[in-house]
Amino acid sequence: MKAIKVLIAACGLMVVLHGCSSEEPSSTQETNAPVVAPDEQAEKPLQQGQKLSREEQIAALKALLPEGATKIPETAAEIASFPIGRYAGTNFSEHEQELRAFLNDLPAIENPDQEVIDMYYLALLGLFAEDYPDPERLIEDIKMASFGSPDIDDPRFQFKEQYNVEIILDASGSMAGQMDGKTKMDAAKEAIKAFAEALPKDANVALRVYGNKGSGKESDKALSCSSSELVYELQKYDAGKLAASLNQFQPTGWTPIAYSLQEAEKDLSQLAGDKNTNLIFLVSDGIETCGGDPVAAAKQLADSNITPILNVIGFDVDGEGQKQLKAVAEAARGRYVSIRDKKGLQDEFSKAKEIALEWHNWKSKESSKAYSRKVKQLLNNTQYKLEWNFLADDEKRNIDWMIRQIKRDKRFPLQLAEGLGRLQDEHKRNVDKRAEELEDLLDSLTKKSYKETIEAISEQYRTKAGSN
Repeated sequence: MKAIKVLIAACGLMVVLHGCSSEEPSSTQETNAPVVAPDEQAEKPLQQGQKLSREEQIAALKALLPEGATKIPETAAEIASFPIGRYAGTNFSEHEQELRAFLNDLPAIENPDQEVIDMYYLALLGLFAEDYPDPERLIEDIKMASFGSPDIDDPRFQFKEQYNVEIILDASGSMAGQMDGKTKMDAAKEAIKAFAEALPKDANVALRVYGNKGSGKESDKALSCSSSELVYELQKYDAGKLAASLNQFQPTGWTPIAYSLQEAEKDLSQLAGDKNTNLIFLVSDGIETCGGDPVAAAKQLADSNITPILNVIGFDVDGEGQKQLKAVAEAARGRYVSIRDKKGLQDEFSKAKEIALEWHNWKSKESSKAYSRKVKQLLNNTQYKLEWNFLADDEKRNIDWMIRQIKRDKRFPLQLAEGLGRLQDEHKRNVDKRAEELEDLLDSLTKKSYKETIEAISEQYRTKAGSN
């Protein structure tokens, strides 16, 4: 939009200068129209009949492309690292007003060649490109599945004398949204209760909630942004106490993620990482709304003496939320996963439960060969392939809708919609092909050791996690 305004300002200045140099106004010009300064003209829409040059239209189109996007992604690494779309994880029907405004801002370039059509498609990806699980996420999942293995160099993944899990749960107003016939908050509470019940009796669990006071109103922002409460202190599982803790709050306020991470560090400050396995699960359905810096807070948490493993769970989050939460996980050298239903949340907590059971076996000196079994199960199933396929289907449905709107809009040449349709079909086939290749790679690694597996994935996708 900034680029468009600059171009409009230039065109407006040309119109004003032309009017000043003419001896007589044309028959269509208003003789009593006020003189408009160039900076004021920049804020006004194009006058009827006023037209940008082709070069100016292309510049305006480039301004709408996602930052850093220069080509349509082809390889698995390119697809996974492509900027997450503004409306990723949602349906076009939720944003029709904003999308129609985007179409109005989209320049209508006549006789577009393939390079220009590619740029239009990149602009659509900037709206709906999904967050495909990347090789880094796969490696982190394998590390979680291999927890306790002596092959892992990262000391955070070694068993220690005590096992502690703290869940930081979003209680902001958006958690009242519906999912599978119930609120996201109710789904989260059920998943937390089931997780805690399944922990070994000598493991510890804590629950912190944020945004649970005040309301979403501006007048309550200060109160809500200062609300981050340890409702269930770190202790062994107690059914009655946990149930009472879960029943005392409902989704209501703002989202102070940074403050909650800082408070979680205090919660575990006496549990040094050299003697404690500390896992933290941050569950959020949106971005920081209280002005804090959750990325800086996550880095501080990672560098603290508790050396936790931070698992960030995006619970039904849009594109902007996914970007921020992913950055939070990366800053803490943790893992990020985007989920869309209660089962996904239960599956994530199950990873911590399985680690706790392995820790219990280790502490009890019981022999366990679960490392290789779990990794083999992880690599053998089609989880990653299906996740790519499902995301590709969602992405295609949303972009197809946009292409239909372009086709109906008489401003755009028909060849644009036809070219975009071909690109969309090619991109969908390519994503599905990469998903098949990923499944084949994982199947080929089921008999390899942990280190061999990580090295193979790192070599295939040139990741930076191969040294872990």
